[in-house]
Amino acid sequence: MGRVIALMGIDGSGKSTLSRSLQQELERLGVPAVARWATLRPFLMRPVIAAAKFLLVRKAPKSADYEAHIAAKRSGMNKMRFAHSIYFLVMTLDYLPQAWWKVGLPRLLGKHVICDRYYQDLALDFAITINGDPARMMKALHTLEKWVPTPDLHYFVAVPPAVALARKDDVPSIGYLEERDRYYRAMAVSLGLPILDGQAPVETNCARLLRDLNLQPV
Repeated sequence: MGRVIALMGIDGSGKSTLSRSLQQELERLGVPAVARWATLRPFLMRPVIAAAKFLLVRKAPKSADYEAHIAAKRSGMNKMRFAHSIYFLVMTLDYLPQAWWKVGLPRLLGKHVICDRYYQDLALDFAITINGDPARMMKALHTLEKWVPTPDLHYFVAVPPAVALARKDDVPSIGYLEERDRYYRAMAVSLGLPILDGQAPVETNCARLLRDLNLQPV
């Protein structure tokens, strides 16, 4: 059976580059591996998301004014606390088949699966969406992990939000990154995760992952 390696961090932290590099190194070593973007791609959630955008933030689009968008979303979600559990249930039902298809099946087939985002990122997004604190994020995470393959190795790829913003042209605001960075760091502390320097050469971080897998680069 393969192993699951999960990489988490803000947009622009270098997760995708690192996951592809690790996949290539594993294949050079003759180890079957796949890289997967393994958080939620909405299907059941599409009408829920569309309805929430219409009801809460249609007058404050994210691309126009991120701070106004967040203020409108928070105000609306605070008024809809009764729906938070329903939101989480639908989100989970939408996600579980995807997680098993993207991660569980390749793992059962003997492949190492490198997750560029995984259920931990989904728990973070859920907490931020409902204005939950890091404790609410961890509660969602521990619920999700009962139903999906858990990582054998799990890392936080850390990079300053300003550096990440300079790497990305599709991020609405540095505030978007700073908020998520705080949640990721709280998660990393709670789970006791090893931290990879997102500003280090990708070869350095890849070699670290190979050592943790008890392998050596070729």
